[in-house]
Amino acid sequence: MAKELKKIGYNINLQGFIIHKVNKIQGERRAVLKLAKAIIIPTDKEKRFVAIASEAYYKKSAPTYGVFDDLESNKFQNGLIAYNTKQQNFYTFSCGCMEYYKSNIQDIAPATGGFIVFAHYFDTEKKLEFVLVLAINNKDGYVFNEDKLTIEDTKNIELNKIDLACQINITKWNDYQNNQNPDVKTYLSLIKGNKELSVYFMKFIGSANKTTSTESSKKLVNALDHFCREKNYNREKTVETRNKVSDYCKDCMKEKKEISLSAISALIDIENPTLFQEYASEEERSVDEIISGDAKVLRSIGSVRYKDKEGKLSVEFSNELIGKKVFYDDKKKQLTIKDISLSDQIPN
Repeated sequence: MAKELKKIGYNINLQGFIIHKVNKIQGERRAVLKLAKAIIIPTDKEKRFVAIASEAYYKKSAPTYGVFDDLESNKFQNGLIAYNTKQQNFYTFSCGCMEYYKSNIQDIAPATGGFIVFAHYFDTEKKLEFVLVLAINNKDGYVFNEDKLTIEDTKNIELNKIDLACQINITKWNDYQNNQNPDVKTYLSLIKGNKELSVYFMKFIGSANKTTSTESSKKLVNALDHFCREKNYNREKTVETRNKVSDYCKDCMKEKKEISLSAISALIDIENPTLFQEYASEEERSVDEIISGDAKVLRSIGSVRYKDKEGKLSVEFSNELIGKKVFYDDKKKQLTIKDISLSDQIPN
Protein backbone atom coordinates (compact mmCIF):
# COMPACT_ATOMS: atom_id res chain seq x y z
CA MET A 1 0.00 0.00 0.00
CA ALA A 2 2.85 2.37 0.86
CA LYS A 3 4.29 1.83 -2.61
CA GLU A 4 0.92 2.72 -4.20
CA LEU A 5 0.59 5.88 -2.10
CA LYS A 6 4.02 7.01 -3.21
CA LYS A 7 3.22 6.32 -6.85
CA ILE A 8 -0.03 8.29 -6.94
CA GLY A 9 0.72 11.88 -5.96
CA TYR A 10 4.47 11.72 -6.52
CA ASN A 11 4.22 14.97 -8.49
CA ILE A 12 2.14 16.85 -5.88
CA ASN A 13 4.08 19.28 -3.70
CA LEU A 14 1.49 20.46 -1.17
CA GLN A 15 1.92 24.00 0.12
CA GLY A 16 -1.37 24.09 2.03
CA PHE A 17 -4.23 21.68 2.71
CA ILE A 18 -7.34 22.06 4.87
CA ILE A 19 -10.89 20.71 5.16
CA HIS A 20 -13.84 22.74 6.47
CA LYS A 21 -17.52 21.84 6.65
CA VAL A 22 -20.78 23.70 6.14
CA ASN A 23 -23.95 22.20 7.61
CA LYS A 24 -27.13 23.02 5.72
CA ILE A 25 -30.36 21.12 5.23
CA GLN A 26 -31.84 21.29 1.74
CA GLY A 27 -34.90 23.52 1.71
CA GLU A 28 -33.79 25.61 4.70
CA ARG A 29 -32.28 29.08 4.51
CA ARG A 30 -29.71 28.67 7.25
CA ALA A 31 -26.13 27.42 7.25
CA VAL A 32 -23.68 26.68 10.05
CA LEU A 33 -19.91 26.47 9.62
CA LYS A 34 -17.59 23.95 11.21
CA LEU A 35 -14.09 25.29 10.67
CA ALA A 36 -10.92 23.24 11.05
CA LYS A 37 -8.72 24.26 13.96
CA ALA A 38 -5.53 24.20 11.89
CA ILE A 39 -4.18 23.25 8.49
CA ILE A 40 -3.34 19.60 7.89
CA ILE A 41 0.33 18.70 7.79
CA PRO A 42 0.54 16.97 4.39
CA THR A 43 1.41 13.30 4.13
CA ASP A 44 1.26 10.82 1.25
CA LYS A 45 -2.47 10.43 1.96
CA GLU A 46 -3.20 14.12 1.23
CA LYS A 47 -0.94 14.11 -1.84
CA ARG A 48 -2.78 11.05 -3.12
CA PHE A 49 -6.13 12.76 -2.50
CA VAL A 50 -5.11 15.85 -4.49
CA ALA A 51 -3.76 13.72 -7.35
CA ILE A 52 -6.97 11.67 -7.55
CA ALA A 53 -9.21 14.72 -7.18
CA SER A 54 -7.27 16.63 -9.83
CA GLU A 55 -7.69 13.76 -12.30
CA ALA A 56 -11.36 13.36 -11.40
CA TYR A 57 -11.82 17.09 -11.90
CA TYR A 58 -11.33 16.75 -15.66
CA LYS A 59 -12.95 13.34 -16.10
CA LYS A 60 -16.20 14.21 -14.29
CA SER A 61 -17.21 16.75 -16.91
CA ALA A 62 -15.50 19.24 -19.15
CA PRO A 63 -14.73 22.32 -17.05
CA THR A 64 -15.73 25.84 -17.99
CA TYR A 65 -12.69 28.12 -18.36
CA GLY A 66 -12.60 31.80 -17.54
CA VAL A 67 -11.11 34.58 -15.43
CA PHE A 68 -12.07 36.44 -12.28
CA ASP A 69 -14.73 39.08 -12.76
CA ASP A 70 -13.99 42.71 -11.92
CA LEU A 71 -15.97 42.87 -8.68
CA GLU A 72 -13.79 44.29 -5.91
CA SER A 73 -16.33 43.09 -3.35
CA ASN A 74 -15.62 39.40 -3.98
CA LYS A 75 -14.01 38.15 -0.78
CA PHE A 76 -12.67 34.95 -2.31
CA GLN A 77 -10.62 36.91 -4.83
CA ASN A 78 -9.51 39.43 -2.21
CA GLY A 79 -8.46 36.60 0.09
CA LEU A 80 -6.57 34.81 -2.68
CA ILE A 81 -4.74 38.02 -3.59
CA ALA A 82 -3.80 38.54 0.08
CA TYR A 83 -2.58 34.94 0.35
CA ASN A 84 -0.73 35.05 -2.97
CA THR A 85 1.11 38.20 -1.87
CA LYS A 86 1.84 36.67 1.57
CA GLN A 87 -0.38 39.12 3.44
CA GLN A 88 -2.38 36.18 4.81
CA ASN A 89 -1.49 32.60 5.68
CA PHE A 90 -3.35 29.65 4.19
CA TYR A 91 -5.49 29.05 7.28
CA THR A 92 -6.72 32.67 7.45
CA PHE A 93 -7.38 32.67 3.72
CA SER A 94 -9.49 29.49 3.85
CA CYS A 95 -11.49 30.58 6.93
CA GLY A 96 -12.30 33.94 5.36
CA CYS A 97 -13.46 32.15 2.22
CA MET A 98 -15.72 29.90 4.26
CA GLU A 99 -17.47 32.88 5.88
CA TYR A 100 -18.08 34.27 2.41
CA TYR A 101 -19.23 30.85 1.17
CA LYS A 102 -21.73 30.68 4.01
CA SER A 103 -23.17 34.09 3.08
CA ASN A 104 -23.69 32.86 -0.49
CA ILE A 105 -25.19 29.47 0.32
CA GLN A 106 -27.49 30.13 3.27
CA ASP A 107 -30.18 31.95 1.29
CA ILE A 108 -30.28 29.33 -1.49
CA ALA A 109 -32.98 26.90 -0.39
CA PRO A 110 -32.09 23.98 -2.76
CA ALA A 111 -28.41 24.09 -1.75
CA THR A 112 -27.03 21.54 0.69
CA GLY A 113 -23.95 21.54 2.91
CA GLY A 114 -20.84 19.42 2.67
CA PHE A 115 -17.09 19.42 2.99
CA ILE A 116 -15.03 22.19 1.40
CA VAL A 117 -11.44 21.27 0.65
CA PHE A 118 -8.79 23.90 -0.05
CA ALA A 119 -5.48 22.75 -1.52
CA HIS A 120 -2.50 24.80 -2.66
CA TYR A 121 0.02 22.72 -4.55
CA PHE A 122 2.81 22.73 -7.10
CA ASP A 123 2.69 20.12 -9.84
CA THR A 124 6.34 19.16 -10.31
CA GLU A 125 5.52 17.34 -13.56
CA LYS A 126 3.68 20.24 -15.21
CA LYS A 127 5.79 22.85 -13.38
CA LEU A 128 2.61 24.77 -12.54
CA GLU A 129 1.15 26.08 -9.28
CA PHE A 130 -2.55 25.62 -8.44
CA VAL A 131 -5.18 26.40 -5.82
CA LEU A 132 -7.98 23.82 -5.84
CA VAL A 133 -11.34 24.28 -4.08
CA LEU A 134 -13.69 21.28 -3.90
CA ALA A 135 -17.20 20.89 -2.53
CA ILE A 136 -17.64 17.19 -1.76
CA ASN A 137 -20.40 15.12 -0.19
CA ASN A 138 -19.59 12.37 2.29
CA LYS A 139 -22.78 10.32 2.15
CA ASP A 140 -21.10 6.99 2.77
CA GLY A 141 -18.90 8.39 5.53
CA TYR A 142 -15.64 6.80 4.41
CA VAL A 143 -13.79 9.70 2.77
CA PHE A 144 -13.64 12.25 5.61
CA ASN A 145 -13.64 12.11 9.40
CA GLU A 146 -16.69 14.16 10.40
CA ASP A 147 -15.27 15.27 13.76
CA LYS A 148 -11.58 15.81 13.02
CA LEU A 149 -12.09 17.16 9.47
CA THR A 150 -9.34 14.92 8.13
CA ILE A 151 -9.10 12.35 5.32
CA GLU A 152 -10.07 8.85 6.36
CA ASP A 153 -9.66 7.00 3.10
CA THR A 154 -8.62 7.80 -0.46
CA LYS A 155 -9.05 4.54 -2.32
CA ASN A 156 -12.84 4.93 -2.35
CA ILE A 157 -13.01 8.44 -3.82
CA GLU A 158 -15.46 8.40 -6.72
CA LEU A 159 -16.00 10.91 -9.49
CA ASN A 160 -19.57 11.59 -8.37
CA LYS A 161 -18.28 12.70 -4.95
CA ILE A 162 -17.14 16.02 -6.40
CA ASP A 163 -20.20 18.25 -6.50
CA LEU A 164 -18.65 21.60 -7.39
CA ALA A 165 -15.05 22.60 -7.92
CA CYS A 166 -12.74 25.39 -9.01
CA GLN A 167 -9.09 25.27 -9.95
CA ILE A 168 -6.97 28.41 -10.29
CA ASN A 169 -3.73 28.14 -12.21
CA ILE A 170 -1.66 30.48 -10.03
CA THR A 171 1.23 30.45 -12.49
CA LYS A 172 -1.00 31.65 -15.34
CA TRP A 173 -2.84 34.07 -13.05
CA ASN A 174 0.42 35.77 -12.06
CA ASP A 175 1.49 35.99 -15.71
CA TYR A 176 -1.92 37.43 -16.62
CA GLN A 177 -1.73 40.10 -13.91
CA ASN A 178 1.83 41.04 -14.81
CA ASN A 179 1.23 40.95 -18.59
CA GLN A 180 4.15 38.54 -18.91
CA ASN A 181 2.41 36.13 -21.28
CA PRO A 182 0.01 37.64 -23.85
CA ASP A 183 -1.16 34.14 -24.84
CA VAL A 184 -2.82 33.60 -21.46
CA LYS A 185 -6.55 34.16 -21.96
CA THR A 186 -7.94 32.12 -19.06
CA TYR A 187 -6.44 30.94 -15.78
CA LEU A 188 -9.31 29.41 -13.81
CA SER A 189 -11.79 26.65 -14.47
CA LEU A 190 -14.97 25.39 -12.83
CA ILE A 191 -17.03 22.25 -12.71
CA LYS A 192 -20.53 23.60 -12.44
CA GLY A 193 -22.33 20.51 -11.18
CA ASN A 194 -26.12 20.80 -11.08
CA LYS A 195 -27.06 23.96 -12.97
CA GLU A 196 -29.61 25.08 -10.38
CA LEU A 197 -27.12 24.75 -7.55
CA SER A 198 -24.02 26.07 -9.28
CA VAL A 199 -24.97 29.75 -9.39
CA TYR A 200 -23.98 30.40 -5.80
CA PHE A 201 -20.65 28.62 -6.25
CA MET A 202 -19.80 30.70 -9.33
CA LYS A 203 -20.77 33.82 -7.39
CA PHE A 204 -18.58 32.67 -4.51
CA ILE A 205 -15.56 32.27 -6.82
CA GLY A 206 -16.47 35.38 -8.82
CA SER A 207 -15.77 33.90 -12.23
CA ALA A 208 -16.47 35.30 -15.66
CA ASN A 209 -16.14 33.45 -18.96
CA LYS A 210 -14.45 35.99 -21.23
CA THR A 211 -13.37 33.53 -23.90
CA THR A 212 -14.53 34.85 -27.28
CA SER A 213 -16.21 32.63 -29.85
CA THR A 214 -13.06 32.88 -31.99
CA GLU A 215 -10.80 31.73 -29.14
CA SER A 216 -13.24 28.99 -28.15
CA SER A 217 -13.40 27.67 -31.72
CA LYS A 218 -9.62 27.86 -32.20
CA LYS A 219 -9.11 25.79 -29.04
CA LEU A 220 -11.41 23.09 -30.43
CA VAL A 221 -9.66 23.04 -33.81
CA ASN A 222 -6.25 22.88 -32.15
CA ALA A 223 -7.30 20.08 -29.78
CA LEU A 224 -8.78 18.08 -32.68
CA ASP A 225 -5.58 18.44 -34.75
CA HIS A 226 -3.37 17.30 -31.88
CA PHE A 227 -5.72 14.45 -30.97
CA CYS A 228 -5.71 12.99 -34.47
CA ARG A 229 -1.90 13.17 -34.60
CA GLU A 230 -1.36 11.68 -31.14
CA LYS A 231 -3.75 8.81 -31.91
CA ASN A 232 -1.82 8.18 -35.15
CA TYR A 233 -4.92 8.46 -37.33
CA ASN A 234 -4.14 7.88 -41.00
CA ARG A 235 -5.25 10.42 -43.59
CA GLU A 236 -8.62 8.77 -44.26
CA LYS A 237 -9.44 8.48 -40.55
CA THR A 238 -8.39 12.07 -39.92
CA VAL A 239 -10.52 13.44 -42.77
CA GLU A 240 -13.49 11.34 -41.68
CA THR A 241 -13.17 12.53 -38.08
CA ARG A 242 -12.79 16.19 -39.02
CA ASN A 243 -15.79 16.04 -41.37
CA LYS A 244 -17.98 14.49 -38.66
CA VAL A 245 -17.10 17.31 -36.29
CA SER A 246 -17.49 19.93 -39.02
CA ASP A 247 -20.96 18.68 -40.02
CA TYR A 248 -22.07 18.62 -36.39
CA CYS A 249 -20.85 22.18 -35.75
CA LYS A 250 -22.51 23.44 -38.95
CA ASP A 251 -25.84 21.88 -37.94
CA CYS A 252 -25.63 23.37 -34.43
CA MET A 253 -24.90 26.86 -35.72
CA LYS A 254 -27.57 26.61 -38.39
CA GLU A 255 -30.20 25.54 -35.85
CA LYS A 256 -28.81 27.93 -33.21
CA LYS A 257 -28.06 25.10 -30.79
CA GLU A 258 -25.16 24.85 -28.36
CA ILE A 259 -22.03 23.10 -29.63
CA SER A 260 -21.29 20.45 -27.02
CA LEU A 261 -17.83 18.98 -26.44
CA SER A 262 -19.31 15.78 -25.02
CA ALA A 263 -21.43 15.35 -28.17
CA ILE A 264 -18.37 15.86 -30.38
CA SER A 265 -16.45 13.32 -28.31
CA ALA A 266 -19.21 10.73 -28.76
CA LEU A 267 -19.16 11.32 -32.54
CA ILE A 268 -15.40 10.80 -32.74
CA ASP A 269 -15.33 7.47 -30.90
CA ILE A 270 -18.60 5.64 -30.21
CA GLU A 271 -16.87 2.92 -28.20
CA ASN A 272 -14.99 5.46 -26.03
CA PRO A 273 -17.41 8.41 -26.02
CA THR A 274 -15.55 10.43 -23.36
CA LEU A 275 -12.02 9.96 -24.73
CA PHE A 276 -11.76 13.19 -26.74
CA GLN A 277 -13.72 15.11 -24.11
CA GLU A 278 -11.19 14.21 -21.43
CA TYR A 279 -8.30 15.03 -23.79
CA ALA A 280 -9.67 18.40 -24.96
CA SER A 281 -10.78 19.59 -21.51
CA GLU A 282 -7.36 19.12 -19.93
CA GLU A 283 -5.95 22.34 -18.53
CA GLU A 284 -3.33 22.79 -21.27
CA ARG A 285 -5.98 22.63 -24.02
CA SER A 286 -8.86 24.14 -22.00
CA VAL A 287 -11.76 23.49 -24.37
CA ASP A 288 -15.09 24.35 -22.72
CA GLU A 289 -17.99 21.90 -22.57
CA ILE A 290 -20.14 24.48 -24.39
CA ILE A 291 -18.26 25.97 -27.33
CA SER A 292 -19.07 29.40 -28.68
CA GLY A 293 -18.91 28.88 -32.42
CA ASP A 294 -17.08 31.10 -34.89
CA ALA A 295 -18.27 29.96 -38.32
CA LYS A 296 -15.12 31.11 -40.11
CA VAL A 297 -12.80 29.24 -37.73
CA LEU A 298 -14.90 26.08 -37.53
CA ARG A 299 -15.20 25.93 -41.32
CA SER A 300 -11.50 25.02 -41.45
CA ILE A 301 -12.19 21.69 -39.72
CA GLY A 302 -13.98 20.08 -42.64
CA SER A 303 -13.09 19.54 -46.27
CA VAL A 304 -14.69 20.12 -49.65
CA ARG A 305 -15.32 17.02 -51.73
CA TYR A 306 -16.28 17.28 -55.42
CA LYS A 307 -16.84 14.52 -57.98
CA ASP A 308 -18.10 15.08 -61.51
CA LYS A 309 -21.07 13.19 -62.93
CA GLU A 310 -18.91 10.96 -65.11
CA GLY A 311 -16.73 10.01 -62.16
CA LYS A 312 -13.57 10.93 -64.02
CA LEU A 313 -12.65 13.92 -61.88
CA SER A 314 -12.59 14.20 -58.12
CA VAL A 315 -11.19 16.98 -55.94
CA GLU A 316 -10.86 17.18 -52.19
CA PHE A 317 -9.23 19.87 -50.07
CA SER A 318 -9.41 21.26 -46.56
CA ASN A 319 -11.60 24.30 -46.04
CA GLU A 320 -8.68 26.11 -44.43
CA LEU A 321 -7.01 26.34 -47.88
CA ILE A 322 -9.86 28.42 -49.34
CA GLY A 323 -8.59 31.89 -50.09
CA LYS A 324 -4.99 30.74 -49.60
CA LYS A 325 -4.28 28.09 -52.18
CA VAL A 326 -7.77 27.33 -53.44
CA PHE A 327 -9.94 29.95 -55.14
CA TYR A 328 -13.41 29.53 -56.60
CA ASP A 329 -15.14 31.96 -58.96
CA ASP A 330 -18.87 31.29 -58.72
CA LYS A 331 -19.73 33.36 -61.80
CA LYS A 332 -17.26 31.56 -64.05
CA LYS A 333 -17.76 28.22 -62.24
CA GLN A 334 -14.00 28.06 -62.14
CA LEU A 335 -11.78 26.48 -59.47
CA THR A 336 -8.16 27.61 -59.23
CA ILE A 337 -5.52 25.80 -57.17
CA LYS A 338 -2.17 27.52 -56.69
CA ASP A 339 1.28 26.66 -55.32
CA ILE A 340 1.13 22.89 -55.60
CA SER A 341 3.63 20.45 -57.04
CA LEU A 342 2.39 17.45 -59.00
CA SER A 343 5.55 16.68 -60.94
CA ASP A 344 6.02 13.35 -59.22
CA GLN A 345 2.36 12.34 -59.57
CA ILE A 346 1.38 13.34 -63.11
CA PRO A 347 3.27 11.72 -66.03
CA ASN A 348 4.73 14.00 -68.67
